[in-house]
Amino acid sequence: MSIKLGPYVRGEIQAPLLYTFKDSTGAAIDLTGYTAKFSCREQDGAPVLYSAVVGSPPANGEVVYAWTGVEWPTAGHYLAEFWVGNGINRLASLLMEFDVRTPVGSIPAI
Repeated sequence: MSIKLGPYVRGEIQAPLLYTFKDSTGAAIDLTGYTAKFSCREQDGAPVLYSAVVGSPPANGEVVYAWTGVEWPTAGHYLAEFWVGNGINRLASLLMEFDVRTPVGSIPAI
């Protein structure tokens, strides 16, 4: 199972990406004491690991990644996922997929 995002344009800085970790019953997993990471790669490229944050309160199971505009250096089909861990348990999100196209012109400094 995967989540479809986008489509995006190279150079965009979207609103922060929010994901909720849930158990098999659909209840939020308490992420107190967990660290969060966001892994992203072009389909055939090497993954890059970015820092993400556990939301507040951690009991809501939410993690957030704030886009910076450098995650998509080329157009293509991208795969991403969140990871959380507390040194004992480590969990991955559902797979996220999205397409990125080249902008029509230069990316404006706005």
